This record gives sequence, structure tokens and C-alpha cells, in this order.
Amino acid sequence: MSRDSPPPPIPRLATTRGRPARRAQGPVGKWWIRVHRWASIVFGLWFVVQATSGAVLLYGSDIARSLHPERYTVTSSATPMGPLESLRMVQALHPELGAVGVQTYEGVHMVRGPGDSRDHIDAFVDPGTGRINGIGRELPGFVMFLLNLHDCALACEGMPGYLPWLATPLAAPFGEGATLGTWLLGALGTSVILLTVSGAVIWWPGRRALRTGFTVRRHKGRYARDLDLHRVVGIVAVPFLLMWGVTGAAFYYQWPQRAYFALLPGQADTAPARPNPGEGPPLSLERARDGVLASNPGAQLVGVTPVSGTYWFALRDGPGEPGGSFDPYRYSTFAGNHSVAVDDRGGGTVDRLSGGGPFTERVWRDGTLYGLHFGTLVAPLPRALWLAFGLSPLVLGVTGFTVWRVKNRSARNRRRRRAATTL
Repeated sequence: MSRDSPPPPIPRLATTRGRPARRAQGPVGKWWIRVHRWASIVFGLWFVVQATSGAVLLYGSDIARSLHPERYTVTSSATPMGPLESLRMVQALHPELGAVGVQTYEGVHMVRGPGDSRDHIDAFVDPGTGRINGIGRELPGFVMFLLNLHDCALACEGMPGYLPWLATPLAAPFGEGATLGTWLLGALGTSVILLTVSGAVIWWPGRRALRTGFTVRRHKGRYARDLDLHRVVGIVAVPFLLMWGVTGAAFYYQWPQRAYFALLPGQADTAPARPNPGEGPPLSLERARDGVLASNPGAQLVGVTPVSGTYWFALRDGPGEPGGSFDPYRYSTFAGNHSVAVDDRGGGTVDRLSGGGPFTERVWRDGTLYGLHFGTLVAPLPRALWLAFGLSPLVLGVTGFTVWRVKNRSARNRRRRRAATTL
């Protein structure tokens, strides 16, 4: 090189319209790409269906209220009827309903029929007047179908869409009470964790090109647009997708709880599910209720459910109580932040009091996971945030499919060109 020749150009990071190039994927990144791809192939469509059905179920009770607003009329009264009194009234007036339990929802007493299924007939009582506003199923048929799909993988008997083979019991090591449907739902939750983590690793563009990770190229063709949209929507939705994956797996598998308490203070809930049985004379619901309320002054009774010799009482503690006024089920039809189980023959009592133990333990134990997953922590208006992110898998599914189709078509064309040149 002569003294007068110009110096060589300084190497610069490749750019596209002023955008720094994304970092190249190394061996580890390519491994995460494979994990993401195969998890999408195996579980992607099911995840889209589950997420979309869950987005509708966020407003399942609100849909029911809009279809039958007359059932939810509440009249102000200085001496409103209590939940147990509403139950007794319906049992006397409508014995054909087989009413056994009652739950307070938005001030109305929903008197419920037998069984764990929500497919029974309810009576809606206005506690202010003591009148029955209406009688019918709590949820419309299509919402019940989505509930069976989302919560049970169509394995809940008595609900629309029930498939008996999905209710097939599984032996060890799947856990007590596990069925094929619950195992599949737990597997889906685990796959969502893998999809979310792998997607975040793949998305990371490097610090110098961080802006590209939040940019959508709208004038570079459908492939570039959908690829960028897939990346942006995916990374923004990571907190919600990861929350749904962890909580969804935790509803059916034990490993999320073990991992949680291995990392954070607290211990797993080992309280017995039912109180010790007694051998004394039958204990009336009224006497059991009076004892529960006497032991919990200031608490509000919001639900009563007798099941197999046990009275389950749902309470909502006042602001001055140990559980505080926070109720993760506040906006659901299973309200109450404090449950008490009483044996119907004077046996033991199990008091599941919210508010005790370290904060990290209370988050796992006191229904916060349920409230996070189903959005019952908040009122319907802010729950729209859950709805928006609940629809994000639909966007990810559509954009992911279009990107894959373009790449697959390009790969086929390259193979054809290579084949043509070798002839």
C-alpha cells in the first residue's frame, strides 16, 4: 500500500436502515431454537386453543350476568338474609333442585345443587328482600364447554363435551387422583414454560442491537413483519405467559411447588384436606356456622358447602383480621380468603386461615396463584389486561405459522434449484 493510497475502511456492524444487526445464534442459541420449535410443534395448537378459551373464561361470570341481569338484583336492607337462611328457604320451596350449598357473588346468594360439577341448577336469592330472582344454570352452555376444555381437558363428567377416556385414572408415579386429562394439562403448563424461556433466549438481540428487539419492520415484506411481530409480542407477554405456565403446571403437578419452596422461604401446605371424623350426634349446619363465626369475630360468611360429612365454610376476613381484606377470589363465584372445615358429627376442625407465615408462602398457599391465573384478583375492567395477554398466543401462533411457512417454502425452492443445477 502506497503512502498516498486511502486507508482501508473501518469495519462497522452491519445495519439495516440504521438498525444494528442482531447477534448470530451460537450452539446454545441453536439448541434453544430447537426446543422452541419442537415445543411449538407438539403443543402449539393446543396452547392457542387453551389460551383463547381461557381468555373467554376470564369473563365467564360476567357473560352470565349480561345474559340474565334479573338474577343479580340486590336490594339494600338493614337486615339482609344470611347465606344459610337463603339455602334453607330454597330447600323448603324447591326441594326438586336438591340444593346443598350456597355462595355469595356480587351480593347475591347463589344456592347450588349437589355435586362438584357446575352443571347443576342454581337459585339466585336477593338477600335484601328474601325473594328468588331466578332459577337456572349459573353459566350458559358454551361457557360450560370452554370451562370443561380449559380446566379439565374435557374430562369433567356432567359438563358439555365430556370424553370418558380422558378421565382414565393414572397409576403411580402420576400422583393420587391423576387422570389422563389432568396429566395432559400439567404437561401443557410445562411446555408453556419451555416455550416462554426458549423464546426469550432466542429473542435476545444483544445489548448493541437491543432496539431491534422491539421494532416491527412494516415495509420489508410479510416475512419480516410477522417475524418481528412474533418476537415483540412474545417478549412483551413473557411475564403473563410464564405465570400461566407455572400456575397451570402447579394445578396438576407437584414439581412447581417443590421448586418454589426450594428457592424461597416457607414450606409446602401439609394441612389435612378434611377434619378428623367424629362419632357424636349429627351437628346441624346452623350450630356449625355459629361456632365458626364465634371463633372468627368480624369475618363475613360468604359460602357454605356440605360434602361427604364435612361442612365447608368460606369466610372473608375484615381489614383488622389476620387475613386482611384481601381476597384472591373476590371477583369469582367462589369468594372467600379463609376456609373452615367442620366435621358434621362433632369431630375435628381444619381452619385454613389466610395471612399466616412468610409472604412467599402466603402467595402460594392462599389462592393468589388461582387469582393470578384466572384474573379474579382484580375487577372486570383491569382484567382486560389479562384478556389482552390471553389473546397473545393466538397472535404468536398465527405469526409463527406464517414465518415457518415462508422459511419452509424458501428451503424447498433452494433444494429445487440445487437439484436443477446438478442435472
